[in-house]
Amino acid sequence: MKKILLLLLLAFLVAVGIGFYLWNKPHRTAEDEKPFATLTASELLLEFANNEAATTEKYRDKVIQISGELIKSSSDASGNVQVVLEAGDEMNTVSVTLMNGASAPTETPGTMIEVKGICNGFLPDELLGSEVLLNQGVVVTHTK
Repeated sequence: MKKILLLLLLAFLVAVGIGFYLWNKPHRTAEDEKPFATLTASELLLEFANNEAATTEKYRDKVIQISGELIKSSSDASGNVQVVLEAGDEMNTVSVTLMNGASAPTETPGTMIEVKGICNGFLPDELLGSEVLLNQGVVVTHTK
């Protein structure tokens, strides 16, 4: 009986240790990772529009680097900065939510920038325009 209780206590302590480690594990960000692919916003949106399932499989949870024209930069309700890049026209966009502490672009709309983020999926909408979503992003370069 004592051996069983000792084993249960040991298993409980191991489970608590693993849970504590996973709870405090830092979030994955695109900042230090090498990009899986480097594309323009238009190329990425076109890939998703042509074959959403295959492109989702190809880029999902991978770090990709996107260049495009800045439409806007704003903060969401949680205080996270969101950068929106034009992908062909203003209705179709690539939206990158920057990681906490990442510097937001200070450029005016129309400026070409390059961002890197983890691909989170595609939201197709024929009426309002389609959007590719990236998260945990960082601004790589600012160019005119």
